[in-house]
Amino acid sequence: MAGVGRPGVRRQAERPAQCARSPFHGLTLAHRQVAFRASHGDGAPRIPAAGARSDALPVTAAGAGEGWGASISNRIDGTAPAHGPVDRRPSNAERTALRRVAGVAADGGPTEALFGAVTTEAAALTGCPLLALAKFEDDLDHGTIVAQTGDHIAVGVRFAVTGTSIAARMVRSGRAERIDDYTGVDGAEVVIDRGHRAAVAVPLVVGGNLWGLLGASSTVGPLPRGTENRLTLLAEVAAAAIASVEARDRLRTLADEQAALLRVAALVAGGATESVVFQAVATEAAGLVGDEATTLVRYEGGRTFTVLAERNGPAAVGVRYTIPEDDEGTSAEVLRTLRPARRDSHADIADRSYSLREFDVGSSVSIPIIVEGRLWGCLGTLTEGRRLPSGTEQRLVKFAELISVTIANVQARTQLQRYGREQASRRRVAELVARGAALPEVFDAVAFEASTLLGGLPANLARYDDVRTCTAVSESGGGVPVGSPVRWDPAVPTEVAVPVVVEDRVWGVLSTVTSGHPPPPDAEERLAELAELAAAAIANAENREKLRASRARVVATADETRHRLQRDVHDGAQQRLVQTVLTLRMALDAADEGEDAVGLVGEALQHAESATTQLRDIVHGILPASVTRGGLRAGLETLIADHTLPVRLDISRYPSGRLPGDVEVAAYFVVNEALTNVVKHAQAGEARVTVAAGTEALTVDVRDDGVGGATFGGGSGLVGLTDRVEAMNGSLAVSSPRGGGTTVHATLPIRWTAGSGPAAAAPPGST
Repeated sequence: MAGVGRPGVRRQAERPAQCARSPFHGLTLAHRQVAFRASHGDGAPRIPAAGARSDALPVTAAGAGEGWGASISNRIDGTAPAHGPVDRRPSNAERTALRRVAGVAADGGPTEALFGAVTTEAAALTGCPLLALAKFEDDLDHGTIVAQTGDHIAVGVRFAVTGTSIAARMVRSGRAERIDDYTGVDGAEVVIDRGHRAAVAVPLVVGGNLWGLLGASSTVGPLPRGTENRLTLLAEVAAAAIASVEARDRLRTLADEQAALLRVAALVAGGATESVVFQAVATEAAGLVGDEATTLVRYEGGRTFTVLAERNGPAAVGVRYTIPEDDEGTSAEVLRTLRPARRDSHADIADRSYSLREFDVGSSVSIPIIVEGRLWGCLGTLTEGRRLPSGTEQRLVKFAELISVTIANVQARTQLQRYGREQASRRRVAELVARGAALPEVFDAVAFEASTLLGGLPANLARYDDVRTCTAVSESGGGVPVGSPVRWDPAVPTEVAVPVVVEDRVWGVLSTVTSGHPPPPDAEERLAELAELAAAAIANAENREKLRASRARVVATADETRHRLQRDVHDGAQQRLVQTVLTLRMALDAADEGEDAVGLVGEALQHAESATTQLRDIVHGILPASVTRGGLRAGLETLIADHTLPVRLDISRYPSGRLPGDVEVAAYFVVNEALTNVVKHAQAGEARVTVAAGTEALTVDVRDDGVGGATFGGGSGLVGLTDRVEAMNGSLAVSSPRGGGTTVHATLPIRWTAGSGPAAAAPPGST
């Protein structure tokens, strides 16, 4: 129709600076509609006199005044009470036209049929072929043509309600408006270029709110007097019919929403997978908004979203995208506010709209999906140029609220199922660990279960050869072959790796890589639990190997000790005793022959005394008598006094009484072996021995100022010390930096027997 403004042009670019804005500009929808009603009195219809421009009040469908309280049939029949000097009974032609419009509304057909009937009957009643019915948007700043006759403007055209257009005049006045000549009217050049010369428009108020306008245009001159009256009569019935149709549509919409939600709920109740449920959400939501492009996305954090499902959407499932910090699109607004966001045009933020740059979005709505108080994702719809219908947010919000519950239920069920699978996987690996399966079998199980828990992604278990290189010891799902080096490739899009820590040292790594869909958000947690089981298996295997080696060393040490004792006795004391026996026999023979045997007896005595000394030394090597008789303090003092190396002894924190014998003996040999190593290997100038005892443990420290660099093995004696200390359930630590000397620190637990205890061996000053 003519005079409704310039279709397709943004309001900001079209309104002349000198033109007054609508008195409702800048108000919210509710405030604007209240202001509209307040500015126009009680809304009782008064038809303007011929030639008047702003005297007719808006046509209302309900609650607009006493005149509208009469039924539509009374209004059609002309029996409704009059409300002004120009009110009159409808003519037969008018009643027939009104009945046809009412009949279309009563048939329950689509709104398009009703709109078409209104314009068709209006054209017939007024004798004007150029009729248009327009619906205003919520802000009253724009409208859309919903029906027309004469093909003078296309249905669906969106126009701005600005300037001195007849639509803007009507919105400002709230009454019927007439323009008899567009000549000289500001901003009317486009209308004149189309051949239009005059126009009449009457408002339609539905449910107390300004709904739209019904207008007629002329290409030859002013429209006949009384055109407002006829349009107003038809608008009254149209408003009531629209109210009825919209109420019916709301019920139908509600039914559609409930049906859509029930279909999704049925999928959830039937145990459908997440992907099936998500796709159903996108499809059903699109059906609620005219099958526009609809997408369901999950928020990954860091302003990044992943597409889970789409219906006619611009991005495929699995696509990840990140919203820039300076973006002003609807997704960015949801991130800022956690509230529904709508934008009817992205043209004014072209340089700050990811959606416009990537997807050529014109109008868009994004609805946050909140699960357990946090942003789970968004349900959004968009168009490439058209404006989304008003009410899109409300439809999607209702859907999204229930979808939040659905997703929470789906996630809970999925997490429970996943937890069951994870527990089964861990149990299978744990059973292998518990029965002491061979490490290769455990490693293969760990890699297989890791790949299974990650949805078939490749998995590798690798052992560190040094700080920079790893070698694969197992793989599953297409990982690095066993025995091959594992290299971390920066070109791989996604990689997740967790360390395998065995007794406080990083043994290796359990990892996965993918170049397709990203791994699950909790992939690290899933791998970490399997890595712990792998670490336990490795620790068990290493401890079993240590135990086997320790037992072998104990047996070897016992054999060596027996051989040494046999050798020492045979080569020393035994030879002396043999010589003693032989010398005594020679003395007996000499005595029998009357010879002097005193010399031989003295020689035999010397051999016997030498044998006794050698036996005492052998016994002292097994367990020094000083320890047996005087305890650890006396034993250490004797050991250090006989040592060739200068040694300082600190026993100030040693108890005055005796400790359990096994503790004292173990501590003595720790000091003895450590000092022996100092003499043999350290090239030290002196050593320091510190012994301290508490109620639960004895600690021994042996330090030297030698060259350092001591290691386990190579004949250092540290392995034997470790075996001795660990046999007591103690611990041994060695610190030996090169050039910094060596410190041997041993901790021996004290186990008191009945009748003894810490009180009997309290450190000095402790009581």
